[in-house]
Amino acid sequence: MSDAGPLLEWSEFVYDLQRLLRDKGVATPLYVVGGAVRDAYKRAEITDVDIAVDGDAIGIAKNVANWLDADIYIMDRERGVARVFVKRESGAILLDFARFRGATLYDDLIKRDFTVNTLAADLLGDLSCLIDMLDGERDLRERVLRRCSPSAIEEDPVRALRAVRQSTQFGLKIHPATLSDVRRFAPGLSQISPERIRDEIFKLLALDNAARGLRVLQHLGILQRIFPDQFGLKGATGKSPQQLDARSRSLRITERMCAILTAVSERRTDNSAAAFDLGMLVIQMDRFRGQLQGHLSRSYGNGRRHKELLVLAALLSNLGELDSSRDGERLSLSAKAVSGSLRLTLEEGRHLSLAISKYRVILDESEWSPLARHRFWFGLGATGIDAIFLAAAVYLGGQGAEMGQADWLAFVDIATELLDTWFNQYDDVVSPPPLLDGDDIMKTLGIRRGPRVGQLLSALREAQVLGTVRSVSEAREFIFRRRVESS
Repeated sequence: MSDAGPLLEWSEFVYDLQRLLRDKGVATPLYVVGGAVRDAYKRAEITDVDIAVDGDAIGIAKNVANWLDADIYIMDRERGVARVFVKRESGAILLDFARFRGATLYDDLIKRDFTVNTLAADLLGDLSCLIDMLDGERDLRERVLRRCSPSAIEEDPVRALRAVRQSTQFGLKIHPATLSDVRRFAPGLSQISPERIRDEIFKLLALDNAARGLRVLQHLGILQRIFPDQFGLKGATGKSPQQLDARSRSLRITERMCAILTAVSERRTDNSAAAFDLGMLVIQMDRFRGQLQGHLSRSYGNGRRHKELLVLAALLSNLGELDSSRDGERLSLSAKAVSGSLRLTLEEGRHLSLAISKYRVILDESEWSPLARHRFWFGLGATGIDAIFLAAAVYLGGQGAEMGQADWLAFVDIATELLDTWFNQYDDVVSPPPLLDGDDIMKTLGIRRGPRVGQLLSALREAQVLGTVRSVSEAREFIFRRRVESS
């Protein structure tokens, strides 16, 4: 245990929580553990607080929720785990209460994953004093990720994923014995629930340097276990030149996607877009930066953001077809299958499938008339933004040092024109307000509901885009004329 003086600096909320617990006379030993302590040690912002409880954790959580007028969710009644959602103007704070995993605090800490996550502080005592029973401070200072015990990863193979994610996130080197266990016990991921694997993968995808972690996962053979069909593990050696080249290109595309997303984010720095390729893209897209950030920050179930979905799309976009060593059959990427295996929502699956299946049109088309832009956006909706990002990442990831500046500038112009259409010409080009609806057409022409009505509505909408129909009377003339022409 370290007692060398004040080491930890907490957010005001944690001090408020301590005062509340003391004022209410709480005597049950409570310890802040893990990431919040690490953040307090590094003077970083704290929004998630894990609290180990020597007693009734759920009971304590219920009381705290009542006192703070917060929401509570019982995560595991048998193991005594509950989450309290505290809403504040600056954003939500999560308080996770969990009963000790053993008889003492040490017994609880030794059963955790990595030593840098075993730092603790007495929530009812001196919060400035660091409790360090497993030399986590030394490993944090020396930037080493070390398992807490020889059985840590074997007991929970998802920790193999977490080791790569946290080493990437915090710039830590995985200790050799820990890395050996990651390799050894990664096959146990097949016994882990898809939801837990999804949540850990999406935490990795959320990092600005996600591609670095994904590259490590591939090197360790873990990525192939998570996406066996897409990365050629089933029925294939995984080492054919075609497969290796496709995987390498896929990771380059993912790296470029991460760079693009950082360049349009609020975390952009002067260096984010210093290179010619990103620089030109950022200059042109800057006028849409606020709208793009809003699009990327949309969230799905369990807090997953749209941004992470785009990084996943980049990872999968180049793996549409790989050669298999068995009978030379072609392996076909199915975004729907990936969505199912990761238990994504239907909305996430739809966006993923659309973006992957439609981004090529941006790379293949050089002329974008108003009608072509209308058809692009009307068919894709906001997913067209994803297709643009994905096309840019694929272009940059596939070109490498051979990229021609003139061709890239032409692509940037197309991307800018498409985005301007969506954000600034929506009512004129994307979806003009209808002059007639289906009932109007059926009444005017005396026809019944059916495919023909939909065809006439589509033709009328496109005529509005072209400017050949501008009023209700012209719309009626148009559908009469189309009916005569088709009869």
